[in-house]
Amino acid sequence: MSAAVVTVGEMTLRGIVRRRLSLVLLLALPLAFYLARHSQPWQAVRFLGIGLAWATSTVALFAAIAARSAEPRLRVGGWSWRDLVAGRVGALLALGIVLAAPYFVLIAVDRPVGRIAATGLMLLVTAVTGVAVGSALGAFVARELEGALLLFIVAGMQFVADPPTLLAHLLPFWSTRELATYAIEGAAAGSLGDAFAHAAATVLICTLATVTLSARRLRLRR
Repeated sequence: MSAAVVTVGEMTLRGIVRRRLSLVLLLALPLAFYLARHSQPWQAVRFLGIGLAWATSTVALFAAIAARSAEPRLRVGGWSWRDLVAGRVGALLALGIVLAAPYFVLIAVDRPVGRIAATGLMLLVTAVTGVAVGSALGAFVARELEGALLLFIVAGMQFVADPPTLLAHLLPFWSTRELATYAIEGAAAGSLGDAFAHAAATVLICTLATVTLSARRLRLRR
């Protein structure tokens, strides 16, 4: 890992930490969803997973849009666009994993499910896919409002879409619901293989979109 990647990662995290109230609200989002369905453990875990996906993707979206003003100047200064993207996304992945950890402890203590390891996998996969989706949206739109509305539509549709339907499979956070189903109900109801394949496809598509759009934008502004 180059020094430039580390430096960009530190800059990204400092920018996020400065927005304290927004960060606190996003951290509380999965907890709010969890508590809303606390009386129904199988629903509480699923809602927490989608809440985590929403939170991590929102942080990634805002970080990507905030970086639009600084990255062209850094490019003029000789920084590689690859280092800029890798540093930002790497920092967001680390933050997403840190965010997921206390929720894993919460579920293990408050609502232990039959397969607690699968719950940990769900939270980890959710953090990664959330960062990938948010980064791709941030590369696609230039303003926070448009990005937040797009993310709201995607997450809202994931909430209401029936998991077995084609629509649910086409949405980026289907793997979260499938992993939650596996953790709670077992292999007869949920498939680890399908969930991982869906998550891998989501991350790959979003990564390609982020890299392509970021490279184009930064190369045009040399």
